[in-house]
Amino acid sequence: MQKPGAGWFGARKTLSRTEATEQYVILRMRVDELKRLDYLLKGLKYDRITLPVDSPFSSRELADVVRTCLFGWLATLTDRDNRAIYAFDCLFSLFQHRKLEIINAQAPFEACHNELQQFRNNAAFHSRAVVDAHISARKKLRDDDVFPVLSSGISAFLQLMERLAGEELKAIPELPETLQQMRVSHLPAFKQVSAAA
Repeated sequence: MQKPGAGWFGARKTLSRTEATEQYVILRMRVDELKRLDYLLKGLKYDRITLPVDSPFSSRELADVVRTCLFGWLATLTDRDNRAIYAFDCLFSLFQHRKLEIINAQAPFEACHNELQQFRNNAAFHSRAVVDAHISARKKLRDDDVFPVLSSGISAFLQLMERLAGEELKAIPELPETLQQMRVSHLPAFKQVSAAA
């Protein structure tokens, strides 16, 4: 596995202002879902969410399923396929003054890129029929060199996105209009934009 500090840092492709803004809107929607999965995982893991007495599953079992969803969802943010949105391209384009912070949030995902993609492709969204590949992908994410980097990376990324959301109207004054055009201004991810507009 690459150590943080090695690998690719920066944008993978240059986006027009319109493309960057549209991709940022999609990213914000996805990050909002990621935050909810993270909250649910921690609530189940630390018994802050109480299950009904007749629940057929334990909190730990449900937490494992939520963790699978969270890591699979996270892996999509690092896709390098041209058909996918690479999360950091729009951030570098729209928040150039935060370049160092964005690189710091990007580093853990790049360091764990291969393990995340293997997990997504073998254990999460594209689960393979080969049991060994499924188990191996899960073990690699739990590895002592991977899991701490990934866990701190998730936290750093979510904190970065909170900071950027707090200044998005200044950095992207056209955001309210874009949200209206995309018909997503009513979504929970954009309630602070609607309130400020």
